[in-house]
Amino acid sequence: MQNLLPKSLVKSMYVSFLAGCFRSVRFGLEEAHGKGQAVQFNWLFEKEAFILHPDETFSVDFEKVEEAVESLSREILTIQAKGEKAAANLLLQKYCKMTEPLKLALDKLEAVQVPVDIVPTFPIADEIVG
Repeated sequence: MQNLLPKSLVKSMYVSFLAGCFRSVRFGLEEAHGKGQAVQFNWLFEKEAFILHPDETFSVDFEKVEEAVESLSREILTIQAKGEKAAANLLLQKYCKMTEPLKLALDKLEAVQVPVDIVPTFPIADEIVG
């Protein structure tokens, strides 16, 4: 990266992205967002940009994450540019799955009963629509 953003902001964005992976995958691998996040998480985990520690916590390896993101972007953009459906299917077969690290994270969220999502309520809107 060309230092367009403060390093602290870049680091917090990658950490937020890691947490967002877990959130989106919780909707299921049948949903497009879940599939995409599983591919991204598993690619970055394979490249050791996301680390699973012995205490079952995750972190981002800031030395490796940029190159891992660039390599995934390059892979996806090349597949799209060439229109290689077979390559896209292979990418999904390899990375769009519930791996052990991903399952561990999701099981921990379930164990502490973190809701999958929230349903906002708008009482005033309900009164108006009524």
